[in-house]
Amino acid sequence: MGSSSSRNTEASKRRYLIGTLDRKSPVEQKFYGLCQLLNLNVVCQNKETNENGNRGTLSSRQSVSVEFCSDGCKLFKPLFLSKPLYFYETFVSWRAHYDVEQLQMRLMRKKESMCLVPIGSFPSFVMDFKLTIGDKSCSLFDILQMFLEIFYQGMPVVWLNSVDPEKENWNITTRNHKVTGKKQCLTSDFYPRLKKWKPRNCYCIMGLTWTDLYPTENLNFVLGEASKRHRSGVFSFGRFEPKSYDKENTRDIEEIDVHILWKLLKVSSHELGHLFGISHCDFFLCGMNGSSSVEEAMSQPLFFCPVCIRKLQHACKFDIVQRYRSLRQFFHDLNKAMPCENFEHNVEWLESCLTFLLEDS
Repeated sequence: MGSSSSRNTEASKRRYLIGTLDRKSPVEQKFYGLCQLLNLNVVCQNKETNENGNRGTLSSRQSVSVEFCSDGCKLFKPLFLSKPLYFYETFVSWRAHYDVEQLQMRLMRKKESMCLVPIGSFPSFVMDFKLTIGDKSCSLFDILQMFLEIFYQGMPVVWLNSVDPEKENWNITTRNHKVTGKKQCLTSDFYPRLKKWKPRNCYCIMGLTWTDLYPTENLNFVLGEASKRHRSGVFSFGRFEPKSYDKENTRDIEEIDVHILWKLLKVSSHELGHLFGISHCDFFLCGMNGSSSVEEAMSQPLFFCPVCIRKLQHACKFDIVQRYRSLRQFFHDLNKAMPCENFEHNVEWLESCLTFLLEDS
C-alpha cells in the first residue's frame, strides 16, 4: 500500500489529466475512469517503437492496477508517457485556454454551427456520387455532414456554396512537387481566406479541395491541416503522396470507394478536433494521434480516447452513450451500403464500448 501522501499526489495528477468527475453520471465516471489505465509515474528515457517506428503501447508486463483494466484495454490502448505530465495537453490545461476563448467569443456573438466549404472544382464522379444510407440517398458531401454532426454531436454542420479561389483572388501559393510532378497548394494560405469566408455565427470553417496540399516548403505533403488561431482548416483527397508515389503504378482517383471515404472521414474528424483546440494526443492510440504518412494516419483509430472525448464533450455538451449509439447506427448503415473492413470494425468497437458502459450501470 502506498502512503497517504503518494495517493494524494496520484489523485492530483488524475484530476489534472481528466478534471473533476464528481458531477458526472456513473456512466461518464466509468468511461473517464479508463484514464486510470495510464501509469502517470512511467517515464521512459528510451521510447519503445514498433516496426513502423511509432511509439509502442504499454507492455503487458507493466503493472496497471484498475478495476476494469482488461475491458478498458480492449477499447483504448495506452501509450508510454516519456515526459512529466505537465508537458502534455491534459483536460485541465486544454480547458484553461478553451474557456477563455469561449468567453471572448460569447461577448462578440454566439457560434451556432461548423461550416464546410468545397474549394474549387471536383471531377464529375465526385459530384455525381450517390449512396443509399438507411432510406436516404446521400451525396459524398451529405455523408461527410451526417458523420461529422454525429461525431461532434451538439454542433450542427452546414455546407456553404463552393468557392473558386481564383475568382476570389485568394492568391494561394502552389507548386509542382519535385517527385510526383503534381500540383500542391500551401495550406497556411487558406487559413486567413477561409476565416473571412466564415459566416459570423459559425464556430469554425473547414475547406475540402481536390488538389493535394503541403504544409511548408521543406515538407512533402499533408492530407489536411487546421489553424486554431484562424478557426479554419483545409483537407484534401490526398491523391499523390510522395512517399508512396510510383510513377509507373500510381493512378489518380477515378471513383469514390471505401478507401477514399475512410480517408475523408478520418481526416475531417481529426482536423476539426484541432479547431476545438485539441492538440495531437500523447495518451492513447487515438483519432487525434499525429502521423508522418498517409499509411500511418489511416491505420490509427477513428475514435477519440477518453482524454480527448473529455475535451470534446466539454465543448459540444453531448451525451456519451447517445453519441456512441448514433455512431454505431451510422457505421452499421454505412457498412451495409458500402461494405468495408474498417466500417465493420467500427461497428464492433462501438458495440463493445456501449456494452462496457452500460453493463451494471
